Amino acid sequence: MEQLFKMIKAGVTPSHVMAHCRDELQKCGFEELKLEDEWELQPEGKYFVSLFGTAGFAFRVGKNPGSTPCFRIAMAHADHPCLKLKPDPELRGKYSTGLNAELYGGLYQKSWLDRPLGVAGRIVTAGHSVFHPVTRLYRSERPLCIIPSLAIHMDRGLNEKGALDVAKEMVPVAALTEQADLLRKVAEQLGVNREEILDADLQLFNMDEPILVGLDSSMLSSPRLDNLSSVSGLLEAMGKDDPVPDRTVAGMAVFDHEEVGSRTLQGADSGLLAMLLERIGKALCGPSFSISRVLADSFLLSADVAHGYHPNYAEKSDATNRAFLGQGVCVKRSVPQKYGTTAETAAVVGQLCKRAGIPYTIAVNKTGIPGGSTLGPLAAAHMPVPCADVGIPVLAMHSALELCAVKDYDAFRRLVAAFFTRTD
Repeated sequence: MEQLFKMIKAGVTPSHVMAHCRDELQKCGFEELKLEDEWELQPEGKYFVSLFGTAGFAFRVGKNPGSTPCFRIAMAHADHPCLKLKPDPELRGKYSTGLNAELYGGLYQKSWLDRPLGVAGRIVTAGHSVFHPVTRLYRSERPLCIIPSLAIHMDRGLNEKGALDVAKEMVPVAALTEQADLLRKVAEQLGVNREEILDADLQLFNMDEPILVGLDSSMLSSPRLDNLSSVSGLLEAMGKDDPVPDRTVAGMAVFDHEEVGSRTLQGADSGLLAMLLERIGKALCGPSFSISRVLADSFLLSADVAHGYHPNYAEKSDATNRAFLGQGVCVKRSVPQKYGTTAETAAVVGQLCKRAGIPYTIAVNKTGIPGGSTLGPLAAAHMPVPCADVGIPVLAMHSALELCAVKDYDAFRRLVAAFFTRTD
């Protein structure tokens, strides 16, 4: 769990997730590639490339990739539901300053009330030319705001209310003065002048830290389990020294913007992954390489959390396919194709689990409760490769604090390691 704790603490925004991944991969001997350079790849090489600041791709090459290597790609997303700050965010009131924020993704609104909230993101300053500004990561060292709830005495119907008025009831309070300036505070911490900041992409993050709970410490309560638990498992498996099969390229893709649909430059619903695999193939096999020749023998493992069985709401789970916490990794199935798993790809994952002694369950949402979609079907639509969706079951998904079982994370990271290295 040490690596998962490190990931959750570091990964307060997608940019910070990718910075953490880069640091960990460099410690494991991965060579950084640039999109604008020619790639010279070697058998048994280890490489990673950052993609537009909030996404990335790492891969390991087998000993003898040949002319038609197969790709085993595990995917996850680095973003999570949160509150994004708008430009010029200060809302000046009498003896207070609030911050103008909007919802990013489908977060459970009430769970963000009365929590210490930090500010993090990217700060943009001038570079050597107009078209090449400089981007720096920012993260507040302490909470900078809070969203105070209304006292129950002042609205006796609070417990019966549903969605909140975001523009009114979820305004973060940042200061008890109308003169506060958030970007001036950010500039001070970064050691630049306020006037040097050209623009910013900032969001709020829950500063609660991950903690083990339960009589036997079997559960983990934490922010951002969706989906940093998956990113962490992929990173652990990618960093292991176990060799990948000779004719294989094992890859770890981390995308952004899954929580808002993925149809972006850094999202899975784009041509980004196909472009990367085409470049890898040509660098290893020469200009005659064609991605279409290797798709049928390749495999996508899409990793995102699953809806766990809630003991207080048993009626919300499927009658025969329940994802109990503590019973292993989930293979996610969906008749409406919310997930990319088929009978054939489920069989592949099932065999990987059984041969490695990894506990797993089949997760299917109850009829009439479709749940959300994820990366698998989107990426496979752009690059038709057999795909399976997997993940750990969680409770309180999209809350400011989510809950999972320690055993399930261990099962997940072992599955990814087997996926990358299994030879038969």
